Amino acid sequence: MDIDDALRRAQGGDPDAYGIVVRATQARLRSFIAGYVPRAEWVDDIAQQTFVSAYRDLRKFQVGTDFAAWIRRIAYNHLRAELERAGRRRRLEGELLARLERAPETPNLDPLKECVESLPPTSQEIVRSYYADSLGLAEIGKRLGRSADSLKVALFKIRARLRECVESKLA
Repeated sequence: MDIDDALRRAQGGDPDAYGIVVRATQARLRSFIAGYVPRAEWVDDIAQQTFVSAYRDLRKFQVGTDFAAWIRRIAYNHLRAELERAGRRRRLEGELLARLERAPETPNLDPLKECVESLPPTSQEIVRSYYADSLGLAEIGKRLGRSADSLKVALFKIRARLRECVESKLA
């Protein structure tokens, strides 16, 4: 079956046909993504997001036109969004670092340390790996046998818990 036939069947709701499309295009798409991302673990995430988005919008694609160009455009939009998020995070981290450098004295990090130590062992490992060791979520996930997406959610919840804990200790 050629790609256009698989695309027609996929547009008709055949998920197996979309699997054929993914297998036929994933190597080139992953190479395209890898040329833009600063971290290798982003390739899998962005490729997956791209294929999911493409599947959702597959009925908008006109079979017979350049599918590779269409899916690269979707990947480009995901790349741009991810880089913007990363840039925002770097700016915020830079602002925090600048504030800390301007502080008249070293901040008391004892409450934060106590709060981190009060976390369950797995949560402590996530925090230390991410912040102290600067590991990516995909790498931490491999160590812990979890997906990067589940770690994003876990890290969000851990940060909220730490914020509440530190605020209560400082009150």
